[in-house]
Amino acid sequence: MAEFLVNDRNAVTELGRGGSSMGKMSSIKPLSSQVFEIIECFLYTVQYGQLILAIQDGIVVKIEKIEKFIISAKSREAKCSKVDKPLKKHPLQTKILTELQSIRYGQLVIRLDNGQVEQIEKTEKRRVNELEGLYGDGI
Repeated sequence: MAEFLVNDRNAVTELGRGGSSMGKMSSIKPLSSQVFEIIECFLYTVQYGQLILAIQDGIVVKIEKIEKFIISAKSREAKCSKVDKPLKKHPLQTKILTELQSIRYGQLVIRLDNGQVEQIEKTEKRRVNELEGLYGDGI
């Protein structure tokens, strides 16, 4: 399984089997190729909808895809077509991957309207280690 990492120059690089040995970027976990492909496919195939990525410990643990179909005079005449894998990367793909890799706990929501990225919503949660519950559990 390939892994991808966004570097300082906003370039997406594929990591080899040895993982990352980039020094200061070692705290950032690379994305699996499966997550990378789902995001790429979503950006090129969905007209209306949203993609919700839930992150725990810097790893994408759940992806929710909500696709909406709006019926209008224009869409009634168009037929469903299968889109092949794009030859070039999406203009916002690097920005999305950078934001995704910066989240340790939380979620990233990508909203599409008429095939264009309308909004990228980032919700980050932080764990507080100093607080303890009744039996030594975290709150």
